[in-house]
Amino acid sequence: MNRLNVIPRFAIPYGFQDFWTCLRTLFDTHLPWPDAFDKILGGGSKFWASSGRQALWLILKGLQLSLGTRVAVPLCGDTGVAKAIFQAGYTPVFLDVEEETLTVKPHALAAARREIGAAVVVHLFGHVARMDQLSDAAAGIPVIEDTVEAPLSFLDGRMAGTFGVASFYSFASSKCWPAGGGGLAVVNDPDLAARVSEETRSLVAPAWSRRLSNAFGQMAKAVTFRPVFYGTLGIATRGWAERHSFLEPVLDLNQIQPGQAAVALCQGLRFVGRLERLRANSLYLLSLLSQVEDIILPNERPGARYNFHLFPVLVRSFEERAAVARGMLRRGVDTSLIHCDAVQKARELGYRGGCPIAESVASRLLTLPNHADLSTSQVERVAGAFIEALNVFRSGKVQRQWAPLPPVSQSRTSIVKSRSDSEVRRALTGLRHEHPAEELYMPLCGTTGDESYSPPREGCRGGLFEPAGPTPKATPSTPPQRGFSQERK
Repeated sequence: MNRLNVIPRFAIPYGFQDFWTCLRTLFDTHLPWPDAFDKILGGGSKFWASSGRQALWLILKGLQLSLGTRVAVPLCGDTGVAKAIFQAGYTPVFLDVEEETLTVKPHALAAARREIGAAVVVHLFGHVARMDQLSDAAAGIPVIEDTVEAPLSFLDGRMAGTFGVASFYSFASSKCWPAGGGGLAVVNDPDLAARVSEETRSLVAPAWSRRLSNAFGQMAKAVTFRPVFYGTLGIATRGWAERHSFLEPVLDLNQIQPGQAAVALCQGLRFVGRLERLRANSLYLLSLLSQVEDIILPNERPGARYNFHLFPVLVRSFEERAAVARGMLRRGVDTSLIHCDAVQKARELGYRGGCPIAESVASRLLTLPNHADLSTSQVERVAGAFIEALNVFRSGKVQRQWAPLPPVSQSRTSIVKSRSDSEVRRALTGLRHEHPAEELYMPLCGTTGDESYSPPREGCRGGLFEPAGPTPKATPSTPPQRGFSQERK
């Protein structure tokens, strides 16, 4: 592998102009008006937030649901959404998803309708959920759209984020608008907008030192994701970034930083042009992989237009995914095992099974690079690396093991075979200085520390909602007999 020619798993279009904009606003005390997003996102009242999670938290508090109300959320995706629900004082109820769109099943929402007070619909990877059917299934309960990965995605000519009572966006370091952090709540209901406005009054300005460290951290991360540095710096430092939650947003009572707001506005205007290049690369990649057997590709369904924020592929099995990811890295193409720990994280919030498709997706999902800045030859290289790595595994030329790891001692092998993520990471740490970076890099789950890729390990660090009792139990459609509000008494 040529370390100077590695294609990163995703791009971070954060440049020195963005960095300078952030520095110029370091000591500003007033935030720019978010209404400038009207040109991109249309109408609706808009409110700044320090993260996408905080935006969801503000919307949920504005709904004024009773403490412990059950809120539906798909199992497949960022469990930071479910944690935000819990931290707002409600109980997440996990629903299964469709394998073709990776979004929530309408009939799953309909089955849970009488037992929930609201629902969060996630447009995962830019795929628009079946909002027409989901709106009917909701039958009057508030529906909040998670459009973090779906700005300018459409269904039947209607933009994602305009179907429900509200939607929210994120400007975390690897999102569509990577401003280094921040979020936006867009509220379509006037009464709800008034209550959300009241909730924002409790937010406080972050310290200038935090603003400065964030600006330099985001610039450093963007540089390491440049192709020329990614093979030497990006892969080597990513494990450290994950362990230390580098640039990972947390749910607290801080306002968005003025620099993040200013950069997000600038990037929003640039996103329109970048989106067309992103779609062109994604559609070309689809055509190159269309003849590969036994995989599921992110094909646009009739009436939908995806922004292709990421390019997910479902392979046959966990073992096949691990082998393909490692094989592609050896060929100089990095991939992401995004959301592979979703089930594990959901169990910490009460999930006890009942979503077989989402569980299967978590073990088979792989995202391929489809950046807007990739050239035609680089897109062909991504497709070629995927096909070659897949054929090698399916031909039986490589050992089919549950996780591709370098040879280790017998004692460490026993750790690997346990399939415990934390134990495997400890084993990898012990091997860090014994093998090259590309040999150690095969993340068992999670990706670069950011809002959508690695849910926070510490929950609500800002102390917005401290549970007084055990974590509430939740099921895919049937909640527990004993409500969360009862457990807290």
